[in-house]
Amino acid sequence: MTGRRWLMVGGAAVLAGGALSGCNSSTAPAGTTALYVVAADGNFRSISAALQVAPAGEVIEVRGGPYAERVVIDKPGIKLRGTSAILDGATVNGGRGIGIHVTNVADVEVSGFTVRNFERGIIVQNATGAVIQRNEVHSNNSKTAGTAPPLAPGVDLFEGLVLLASSGAQVTDNVLRNNGHDGLMITGGSRNNVIRGNRMLDNGAQTVPTQFG
Repeated sequence: MTGRRWLMVGGAAVLAGGALSGCNSSTAPAGTTALYVVAADGNFRSISAALQVAPAGEVIEVRGGPYAERVVIDKPGIKLRGTSAILDGATVNGGRGIGIHVTNVADVEVSGFTVRNFERGIIVQNATGAVIQRNEVHSNNSKTAGTAPPLAPGVDLFEGLVLLASSGAQVTDNVLRNNGHDGLMITGGSRNNVIRGNRMLDNGAQTVPTQFG
């Protein structure tokens, strides 16, 4: 892309330091073995509805979108896997809030999502062993929002992806672009996280990971 430079972050670096809900069907939709499928032809119409009933350790497949909702993952072992899945905050209370919030939980996966138009894109907070991979987190800079308090010292609005007081995460092969502040922030005593193969472009505050604490 002329005039722009992509930055590869990592190598093998180790850093220390809303919608209608579907039914809970016991039968997998056609074309998949997963019991929890969020799609127009799936057995759920919203991600939050599937998360509410899925047990710990379950795989939730999400297809297409956009989905106008904020997603909170607080069950251990949930694997949220997207296929061309889009989470869009533009019509969610003026873009306020966090797109995907992984909080106080272990061994969660979030992969294959586009997360856009929130105050903050993906936040991994007080979590262990999270896998955040192959997501595109962009345009989290909602100017109609801007009233949320900091999550922690140094964690402001318009962040793309934040590891906050989390350890043992794998953050790989994500695209973090056009977010209003940091593309990637690691803070709050986060440690022993693997950061590899991520690309950052045109974020407001930086082009390399910011670390606090």
